[in-house]
Amino acid sequence: MRDVLLDAPFLLVALALTLVVMASALLYRIDKGNRHLPPALRAALGVLRALSLATLVLLLFRPVLRVEESTTRQPALIVMQDLSASIGADNPDWESRLDAWLATLSTEPGEPGASIQSYGFGSSLVVLDAQDSLDFSDPTTDLSSALEVVQGQWAGTPVGAIVLATDGRFNRGRNPESNTQQLPAPLHVITLGDTSLRKDVRIVRLLHNDVAGLGNQFPIEAEISAHGFTGTTQIRLTGPQTDIVQEVTFDGSGMPVTARFLVQAERPGLQRYRVSLAPIEGEDNRENNLRTALIDVIEGKKRILVSGKAPHPDMGAWANALSGNINYQVEQHFFEALPSLDAGKNWDAAFLFSFDPADAESVGALRILQEAGISTGIILDPLASYEALGGLGLGVGLTETRKGLTTDPRGAVNPAFPHFRLKEGMEEWLAEVPPLMSPFVTAEWGPAHTPLLYQRIGGITTEDPLLTVTQTNQGRSMTMLGEGSWRWRQVGFLRTGSHEMFDDLIGKLTQFLTSDPGVNRFRVEAPRILDEDQRLLMQARAYDATLQPFEGADIALELTDSAGTHWNYRFSTAAAGGYALDAGRWQKGTYTWKAAVNIGNERFERSGVLEIRAMELERNGRPADHAILQRMALATGGTAISPDSLAQLSEILSTSPRFTPERDISERLRDIIEWKTLVLILLGLLCSEWIVRRWAGTY
Repeated sequence: MRDVLLDAPFLLVALALTLVVMASALLYRIDKGNRHLPPALRAALGVLRALSLATLVLLLFRPVLRVEESTTRQPALIVMQDLSASIGADNPDWESRLDAWLATLSTEPGEPGASIQSYGFGSSLVVLDAQDSLDFSDPTTDLSSALEVVQGQWAGTPVGAIVLATDGRFNRGRNPESNTQQLPAPLHVITLGDTSLRKDVRIVRLLHNDVAGLGNQFPIEAEISAHGFTGTTQIRLTGPQTDIVQEVTFDGSGMPVTARFLVQAERPGLQRYRVSLAPIEGEDNRENNLRTALIDVIEGKKRILVSGKAPHPDMGAWANALSGNINYQVEQHFFEALPSLDAGKNWDAAFLFSFDPADAESVGALRILQEAGISTGIILDPLASYEALGGLGLGVGLTETRKGLTTDPRGAVNPAFPHFRLKEGMEEWLAEVPPLMSPFVTAEWGPAHTPLLYQRIGGITTEDPLLTVTQTNQGRSMTMLGEGSWRWRQVGFLRTGSHEMFDDLIGKLTQFLTSDPGVNRFRVEAPRILDEDQRLLMQARAYDATLQPFEGADIALELTDSAGTHWNYRFSTAAAGGYALDAGRWQKGTYTWKAAVNIGNERFERSGVLEIRAMELERNGRPADHAILQRMALATGGTAISPDSLAQLSEILSTSPRFTPERDISERLRDIIEWKTLVLILLGLLCSEWIVRRWAGTY
């Protein structure tokens, strides 16, 4: 449907056109200069003139062409297939049966097979093409996330039905029943798997720390359950210099039993401990009788000193943040106690709080740590005297602008900070926590200082540093102009529900102070242990001889498995500086990696070991849960059908009115004055009239 809309009342347009016709008539009927023309010719010229003027007058009223367009959309049939390992184990022929059933659906418009979109899900949702072969090997099942993605992608789009083929076992994400109310169509579930309880003993969970200190003892706990079995069996832990056997007894109630092993960390590095449960007579599934624990045994904890002249809440906040890290051992002492302690033997890094350059105990504590070669961070007292600060060898001098006054700056992250990367969201977190109390001074920073945080005052980020770090041949240090960071930890917890942001900031600073600056020109951050459903993410940084970030580095990575197969990758430049690599997911096993880069004429290499541990969630022997699938289908107006009743599902889909094509009518407006053809029409009318008048001998 098409019509023309004018920006004026109808009577006004009619009056304007009437005047145009009258003017044309007067020109060719009354004008004496045209009387010698034949009447028919005068009438034709009058019509041409009237059409030209009428077109111009109509354009003055801004005519718009309205066009209604009609389109037809076929509602889709969404097929979601569970690709987890439990499906392949219980239904080995399911792929061929599914393909055969889909081929029987009619592809005529208005039928279920006219528009089919297939997805596969396990740890994540993937789009499946018709020629794709189904790989039932995903180690986890996250059904709720898959339903959320489908809901978001198909919002506002016609969907006839959703067909879900799964066994009801999910071990990642939320309970999928909470997602059914928002689905865009009825959910029909094909109930796969075996719901029967078979005779089985299994290791349900294995609890342990990922990191342990060399020489320490650490626990490994196995939670064991049994179905259809009453009696006693054995559980065994084997590993480096470890072979422990315990007996476990099941009373038939179905309650899980816990076996606890206490293991001594005898040697450093990545250690593998195997927990095995002796099989029972008549047990079919023995894969869930075995679990493996990977423990990274470190040679020793880093010893961190937290010190001050007197008790201070900042000391407690930093000590609590570091105590949560298994790699650190935190000690608290006052300045007066340091001369009697062997600083060089006791600590790897130190933090001095309420530091006053004019105070003898403060300066004495700093000298003890400097002479011992310990990397030290100082947190300046905002009300101290700073005349002697320049002579302490810290590379910073402060001049009091207004004695006795302080400022209240918040922190702002330096986006060009080269040494390490803070946690995502740190900038927003710093803007929400309370400001520090900082001295009202003019600061002169030496070239070795690199700002990590700038001062943000009144919402404006200044160029004045709030927290800096240094890296020289003498070691590393940190300087912070302000106290009150304990409020960051408390208020941060109230805002986010965790101490994660504060602890990450303090942990990164401590890691910087305790690491070896001599090997820092090329750094690679890589995980030691990953689950097989996690992506391998690595970060790298390269520095030139002046320890400035080296841009344009070509960083190569070679990954090798235990069979000697090699994979080669290249790091890409990261948005926040440095370099990053996403190598995707890997199968379980032990891998070694080697990264190399040329910085100037020097070649730097880093290497490490990566252990991909198997996810055994799909092999826990838990039966299929069809009850939850039936509730999900019922909540959406769908039905739950066994794999042997696919013909019944075809009948339900074919008789559903939801697959009737939808007709959408849209309206499109276009200004007629934009038509280029209109210019040609006007020129044609005017030129035709002019040519005829000249031919007839009139002007």
